[in-house]
Amino acid sequence: MNPVLDNKWNELDWASDYECWYLVKHPVAFDKLCYLVSFLEEFKDQTEVGNLQQFVSMRIEELHAEKPEIAISDNYRTLRVAAFFGLIRMDSTRYESAEITETYAEIWNRCDGEFENTDLYDDIIQRQIEKIFISSRIDEEYEGVRQEFRLYPVMLLYKVLLELGRCTGEYRVSMPEYRYLVATTKVYEDYLDTLLLIKLFRKENTAADEFEGFKSKFDNRLLQALKLLPALSIERDSIVLKDEFVEEVAKKVFLYERNPRVYAGEAYIDFLCSIRPLIEPEQSANYEEDETSDTGEYIADEDGEIDESVRISTGENILLYGVPGAGKSWTIEHEYCDDDACMERLVFHPDYMHSDFVGQIMPVVEKGSSKVKYRFVPGPFTKIVKKAYENPTKSYFLVIEEINRGNAPAIFGEIFQLLDRRTTDGEGFKKCTSEYGITNPDIAREVYGDVEKKVRIPANLSIIGTMNTSDQNVFTLDTAFQRRWIMRMIPNSFTGHVFADEKILDTDVSWRQFCEAVNGEILRRDNISSAEDKRMGAYFVSRDDLRLEPVPAGVSELERKRVERHNARFAEKVLKYLWDDAFRFSHEDAFDTQRYRSLEAVVAGFMSTGGNDRFRVCSENLRKMILGGTDNSGNVVDDDSDGTEGRNEG
Repeated sequence: MNPVLDNKWNELDWASDYECWYLVKHPVAFDKLCYLVSFLEEFKDQTEVGNLQQFVSMRIEELHAEKPEIAISDNYRTLRVAAFFGLIRMDSTRYESAEITETYAEIWNRCDGEFENTDLYDDIIQRQIEKIFISSRIDEEYEGVRQEFRLYPVMLLYKVLLELGRCTGEYRVSMPEYRYLVATTKVYEDYLDTLLLIKLFRKENTAADEFEGFKSKFDNRLLQALKLLPALSIERDSIVLKDEFVEEVAKKVFLYERNPRVYAGEAYIDFLCSIRPLIEPEQSANYEEDETSDTGEYIADEDGEIDESVRISTGENILLYGVPGAGKSWTIEHEYCDDDACMERLVFHPDYMHSDFVGQIMPVVEKGSSKVKYRFVPGPFTKIVKKAYENPTKSYFLVIEEINRGNAPAIFGEIFQLLDRRTTDGEGFKKCTSEYGITNPDIAREVYGDVEKKVRIPANLSIIGTMNTSDQNVFTLDTAFQRRWIMRMIPNSFTGHVFADEKILDTDVSWRQFCEAVNGEILRRDNISSAEDKRMGAYFVSRDDLRLEPVPAGVSELERKRVERHNARFAEKVLKYLWDDAFRFSHEDAFDTQRYRSLEAVVAGFMSTGGNDRFRVCSENLRKMILGGTDNSGNVVDDDSDGTEGRNEG
């Protein structure tokens, strides 16, 4: 087997089950999903039936009696698919608390609740399927097996089919090619790798047989959703882009590629649940005029050059730092930028390279032939520089999360020189533009269309980095690097915190009360290295981590285990951090090590009891601080003179 193809085979061999484009293993028919959502809406408005499963089963029986031709599964967990399609919004694991979205309301208005009439809203079905993003936080494996997947799969599939059609005359992939090569692509920018793999796959006579052993490992329900797209014909052995839809799909892909990471962050759920399409109609109307940028604000003079006189000077290099969970990412969204169209967001890590950041030369199959050529594929830095350069009247942001978890000086490379910014206008350059330019033909060609032009960061582009102070030993940011940034500490504060007073599971202790007690103990201990950096941030946990989910009566063993896993989140996140990190060398300061000698015992002890007794795993001093607090001088106030635990309400 070709070495490149062999590497792919090995990658799939090592991959976990369903490490691919994945929906959930429930029916995806929109009419049936809409009926389930309508039952959920009814359930939320009534008070007679207390169990969602029972209510759904009852309503399905009533519907079947009225419309025998409509068969709906009585498994209410099928609503998870409705969340993937934006028909409901789930901010927790409880379906009962899900919100009904404007997308569902739009469908209801179209068909007056007769959801089987899908022809009345088939354009909405297509729109919502094209908006599916893998993998968003709707997916329970968003930070697990699919943590590296970040793309709109329909757009990637469209792109692959278009390029294959242009090269071979046949807009088609076989089912093995889709399953093992296309549906395991993790980001849109990797489509060239996928095309190369397909080319090699077709040359190898035995490739299909070699990869077939992975069928059960990578097959998934997303195919059933793709069948609802009018542009695709999905048969048993292939996926084909229909000839009559080629031009329409090509327009969509062209417009999408101007900003392939649109809504890829926290704004995605709002976007999915809205009635907005991935490609706005006004964008399609301007497809033939390639004179505007992705925001429609391309400003040029008579010679086609960017009018620098209108460029705004808002660019800064800002480094946000603070304890884990202090709210650095929240600060970016609420104080700098909440528009994904004006932002490139990435995360540095030990394997992140300069070529990932700036761009790299990639193989491309030449149109109309089997030859492979190579071209520069821009990285996030180059993409955002181009957007900012072409749109001088808007502010743009390059956000680098965990900047010190990668080797930042090496990743920036010669870009490091661009971080020095001008302090005044002059010499044809605006204030906040890079003081010095660098020579990089690839970036210059992509951004300016001129390989001779010196590359500079535009004055309207800011670079924002975030780092946990407790992680400063991962990769040290040297003085030369740091001096080029505005350093801003994000204070660890509960001011304005939306769930600060939420109780931890079934205890009387709020998250604020626990966090402040533990952080106070950390600061008081001289034996904790870099104690200030070991504190927990106000947003170290999520609201869902604090909530106790009751085990419903009569549920399956699998469901019971799921609830138990959910209820253990707090212990396995917070107590683990305290044991493994904050009090790593002084367990006895935080835990009752006479009774609980290991982290496993601590977690088990916390989970095997209830109420305030859960905190018996803590050391006596810390337990008193958690349950009773301290006075203004930092002295422990015992809330219970007889030694029993309970919250001090006075």
